[in-house]
Amino acid sequence: MFKGPCRGRKCDFWARVRLKKASEEELVDALQRALDDHDGKEINDEAIKSFWTAYGIRDFVRLCEEEPDLCEKMSRVESRATARDGGSA
Repeated sequence: MFKGPCRGRKCDFWARVRLKKASEEELVDALQRALDDHDGKEINDEAIKSFWTAYGIRDFVRLCEEEPDLCEKMSRVESRATARDGGSA
C-alpha cells in the first residue's frame, strides 16, 4: 500500500533526507573519520556498511531500487574515502 523509505524498523526516511542534502565532501570526510576509528584494522565492506547503518540507512537494496541516485552518491563517497586511505599500508 505505501511505498517509500518508512516500513517499520526499516524506516530510513530522515537518513535519506540527510544524504540528499549532504555534500559528497562532507560524507567522504565523515566516512574517512569512521574508517580511521578502526585503529588500523583492515577496511572492508563490513566497516563501510557499518558507517551507513549508523548514518541511518536500513535497507540498502531497497534504497538502490527506489533512489538509484542516492545509491550512486554513496558509491562515489565510498570510492573517494577508500582511495584516500589506499596509500597507507
